[in-house]
Amino acid sequence: MSKPKALFIFGGTGDLARKKLFPALARIIKRRNDLKAVYSIARSKREDWEGIACNLDAGFTKLCHFIPLDVVNWEDYKKLSKELQKLKDYELIFYLSLPPFLYEDTILNLGRLLRNFSNARKVVVEKPFGFDLQSARKLNSLLYRFFVEEEIYRIDHFLGKDTVQNIFSLRFSNIIFEGVWNRNFIDHMQIVALEDVDADNRIEFYDKVGAIRDMLQNHLLQMLAFTTMEPPCAMAPQFIRDEKVKLLRSLSFFDFMKGQYEGYPKEGSRTETLVVAKGYIENLRWQGVPFYFMTGKALGRKLTQITIVFREIPKSFVSLLDCMPKQNRIVFQVAPKNLLSISFELKPPTGRFIACPIETTMKYDLEEALGQTLPEAYETLLEDILDSDQSLFIRADEIEVMWEKVEPLISSEDNPRVYPRGKLPDFAIEFIQRDGRSWFL
Repeated sequence: MSKPKALFIFGGTGDLARKKLFPALARIIKRRNDLKAVYSIARSKREDWEGIACNLDAGFTKLCHFIPLDVVNWEDYKKLSKELQKLKDYELIFYLSLPPFLYEDTILNLGRLLRNFSNARKVVVEKPFGFDLQSARKLNSLLYRFFVEEEIYRIDHFLGKDTVQNIFSLRFSNIIFEGVWNRNFIDHMQIVALEDVDADNRIEFYDKVGAIRDMLQNHLLQMLAFTTMEPPCAMAPQFIRDEKVKLLRSLSFFDFMKGQYEGYPKEGSRTETLVVAKGYIENLRWQGVPFYFMTGKALGRKLTQITIVFREIPKSFVSLLDCMPKQNRIVFQVAPKNLLSISFELKPPTGRFIACPIETTMKYDLEEALGQTLPEAYETLLEDILDSDQSLFIRADEIEVMWEKVEPLISSEDNPRVYPRGKLPDFAIEFIQRDGRSWFL
């Protein structure tokens, strides 16, 4: 029988806790009984917590407690200590749903407190994990003063999305796909995360971060790793993460461009709100295959997807068909819907036997196919934390190599190109067109 568990959410009245964590936990406790207590920890007044609690399921709120605490004030941790003394047989889970500048003080104070307790413990750290390679290494070193790697859960909520996890199933459970998942059959890949919203409402945070740190360094590189890594020797967290690290180490960016939408609130700022980049993976499977990345804000639509574009058919078939069929594609769409689509060529219904084929796309809506609503990303990840499954969490060496790969892009002194709000800028379209390719969006 598993130990009873208590979850402590630092930043327990913030947006993430209110919109994602508490609703996910309310669903989780309906199917498991080992989570016995949830503590909301915040500097806010109790009334702020009560305003959140009144909108949650009554069965869940019976497990909830509120601790008013300033994470930088060591004296306040006496309140937390009193609660921990009541939980001697519990596994303790500490979730840092905080602004990154508070991580250091929180980890130091929490680690100091936990020296007085022998409970099994875990700590969950939200992105962004560090501001650059140096700060990520410093944060890892700080965590290692009080926790071992098996107790640390660095979270990237994209890995909780069902479509991203289905990349594994498609590749490694279907021999018809794994056999062509290499440079001999694939022409290139596109990994995009477009947003229709701008950054105006959180400009103080975003101006210090930009599109590379906010999206490329974490979400897009994780999607790349899942799509291109070698099969692990076993489906265990350490082996999955070993293969992701090997893959990421072999990545190099060869070209990139930055953009900033018109009317960006911080006049004179060089923070990019869009980045397009091209990279290569220097290994036997992917040698010579370009990988195109694009992410940005105020682009007129929300779209997150991975597109695998296969090579053109041999020239001898082109003369037979008297046309060039479109390239086959597999698309994993993460947003706005969970979709898997495969595009291929078929004879037109009224055409001759030997005729120029037309493109046909098979779309597989994961929710429609299963006849049920898929779990939210945070629901999946929180349950994995409770189960001590680190497969979908990021290891220290992995986070550091991701920072290492994007640092040349971040440190570039190129001024971002201004683009109009609401559409994809011409320079982003031309970025891939100069290689004789087009975005599939």
